[in-house]
Amino acid sequence: MSSLCVDSVVTESFGIEPALRDNTLSVRLTGMGDMAAAAPLSTYVKSLQGEVTRLSVGTVEFDVRGLSFMNSSCLKAFIGFILGLVGQGRRCRIRFVTDARLSWQRRSLTPLDRMCPELVSIADT
Repeated sequence: MSSLCVDSVVTESFGIEPALRDNTLSVRLTGMGDMAAAAPLSTYVKSLQGEVTRLSVGTVEFDVRGLSFMNSSCLKAFIGFILGLVGQGRRCRIRFVTDARLSWQRRSLTPLDRMCPELVSIADT
């Protein structure tokens, strides 16, 4: 498998850190998923779609345990990512890893699981 062609993103209050292990593309999100994070996240997940196709990744894992907040614009970016992969015919699994102590994370992501239950899952840790 080749190396990633997307880099980490670090802003004053938001971070995205990708890693490729075996057949899984892991993306760790940290900070505040507010309006300032929405545009960088949206741009980033569009780039990830290309990486999933280029590398034939079987699973994309978004680790959101480090987020202290996530607004609807950030959720919309994830919706676009999922629909983009489905539109390309990719059958890639998408897993969100949440902090069980932060119940808002699972509640916020549950609509994504319901939207595409055959591909999306949520794991509390």
